[in-house]
Amino acid sequence: MLKDDNAAAPSPLDVNDATVARWQAIAAQLRADILAGRVAPGERLPNETALAERFGVNRHTLRQAVQALVREGHLNVRQGCGTFVRELVLDYALRRRTRLSENLARTGETAGRELLSHAVLPAGEWADALKLPARAKVVVLETRSSVRGRRVGLSTAAFPCPRLADIAAPVARHGSITRALAELGVADYTRSRSVVSTRLPTQAEADALARPMSQPVLVVQYVNVDRAGVPVETGSTLFAADAVQLVVEPDALA
Repeated sequence: MLKDDNAAAPSPLDVNDATVARWQAIAAQLRADILAGRVAPGERLPNETALAERFGVNRHTLRQAVQALVREGHLNVRQGCGTFVRELVLDYALRRRTRLSENLARTGETAGRELLSHAVLPAGEWADALKLPARAKVVVLETRSSVRGRRVGLSTAAFPCPRLADIAAPVARHGSITRALAELGVADYTRSRSVVSTRLPTQAEADALARPMSQPVLVVQYVNVDRAGVPVETGSTLFAADAVQLVVEPDALA
């Protein structure tokens, strides 16, 4: 449940900040509580009276903040029951054309992808999947995907050089692997292999996903190929198990 003001971590805006409307500052504090996990998905918020007292505002001002978070998709108001943190369980379809953006669009969600790091390395462990000599070079990208501000996926992917040596820049610019590949001449690609497993995350992975180490992650190891069947990407994605469920759709078996 929500902690009191003395226990809560510092919020990005203060309720008394004269530069913003009071309801905006309250919304920012509640949003920060939700994204930091101080109030869990599916949990009921205190009633309007209790929250208004917490922030020292009237119920009308408090209601404006809550309505803003409802519009953003963070909260869900159930008439006669209260206001709840909206559950985030995404169906991620494993298909021949597996795309994060397309998966989420079908459920009315959008994702943001950020580039965390990139490096040019020997093909090594990625050589077989990319059909490269072990001493060939690959670009390895680490990216993180978020939905409604919640971190849901952590990916490590390798791309062959010299064909895709410049992929880091368009990924950072577009926040999309698909758009980056298209910019570099790979107009379309399909999934040739997916292997699904589950395990506990390392400390670094748990930190990157803002999850405890005791919470399992889903792991999808994959290979993507271009229209000619030439591998263009191989890697693995870790999904937060409480936010994503994997769905195998019929065309994946074609």
